[in-house]
Amino acid sequence: MKNISNEVLTEIVHIHKILANPSRVKILLLLSEGQQNVSQISEAIGLEQSAVSHQLKMLKAHQLVTQARNGKAINYQIGDSHILQLLKLSIAHAQELESDHIHDSQTSSYDA
Repeated sequence: MKNISNEVLTEIVHIHKILANPSRVKILLLLSEGQQNVSQISEAIGLEQSAVSHQLKMLKAHQLVTQARNGKAINYQIGDSHILQLLKLSIAHAQELESDHIHDSQTSSYDA
């Protein structure tokens, strides 16, 4: 941990700020299933295309997604497999917390 530069620490913080937005997380999770264009993403997550484009621009700025032209369409895909690992760990942790919370609430109801 001592060898982590300030630049790397700054990028870590930026990545977590990007992931702090549910729409961007939804987009990344959708793209983990395969390439999608803006229309497909918009329909799948229930956001206007302009909002999806804005979110994709932010994700592209940090190389979390890339784009590829397919005829007239532009398809987006995950740009770095590390982000998928981070999301998987985050999902597992959140599900674990949710499970613990449910268990705790059941336990406390038995104590009453």
